[in-house]
Amino acid sequence: MVIVEQQSDQNGVQVLASTQVFRQQGQLSERLQTTLDIEQLLTMYGQETRAQLGVDSLSFAADELIFAVFGHIEQKPQHNAALYADGEYLGQLVYSKHAGFSAADLKQLRFYHQQLVFPLRNAMQFARVRRQAMHDHLTGVGNRLLMDEMIQRAIITQQRNNLHYMLLLLDLDGFKKVNDSAGHHMGDRILKRFATVVKAQLRGYDSVFRYGGDEFVLLLQDADNNSAKLVFERIQQGLRSDPLLAEYSIGCSAGGVAITQSSDELSLMAQADTALYEAKQTGRGRLCFAPASIPLDAVSSL
Repeated sequence: MVIVEQQSDQNGVQVLASTQVFRQQGQLSERLQTTLDIEQLLTMYGQETRAQLGVDSLSFAADELIFAVFGHIEQKPQHNAALYADGEYLGQLVYSKHAGFSAADLKQLRFYHQQLVFPLRNAMQFARVRRQAMHDHLTGVGNRLLMDEMIQRAIITQQRNNLHYMLLLLDLDGFKKVNDSAGHHMGDRILKRFATVVKAQLRGYDSVFRYGGDEFVLLLQDADNNSAKLVFERIQQGLRSDPLLAEYSIGCSAGGVAITQSSDELSLMAQADTALYEAKQTGRGRLCFAPASIPLDAVSSL
């Protein structure tokens, strides 16, 4: 393995790493190779730099993520390192330290970079493969596998932190007619456009998944019945405003259910499906809630 650090500006370096055989180097390197989880990897790395060098903040920025390892990401950066592995750009580490970085600190950081680069590359490659496996190939939104994982996380979060979630099961209105009259190619275009319109109405920490066929699931964080209604109304407006979806008179109906401390995934989906059936049977283009979904006054509207 060869690691070369080239000065790129007054406070930054480029870490250019290439290898034919990666050799373990010290205890930190061994620890970093025990995980393929990027956040866990960077957390371990950050703990080392914080303990040994007194770094006040550390963040990692790549094309697909910005991760504040510790400290405040808006702190004034004093040193940054762009990481490359075998010519592949991985991202940039941004450090700050109130007392500034001495020559000895920078020498130690060079040693740390040698141990981080290849475990980080492995973790990022694993994350890309995993992300592809957990997203619907047609619409690009999360698939059933990712949905199951996120619902389980929401249930645990609700139980531990009392953070309220709403689950909405959406079903397209008028989709079968499109498939029958315009063919499955147009049906695929409709599904992709529908997913795009729905995503545009959500906040960054809400999620959308393709449940199957023309059914989609929304997981809304810090939400109640009232805020779920606002999201649904925005989706309806988005559908009416989209030229392709409006041309084929595509709408949607939805069933909603609140996640409670006693929730489980099967019961949530069953309740949402029952509420969706009610919405379909009573006029379509409506959002109906499962009986247990009572408004939560403590939750702010979206």
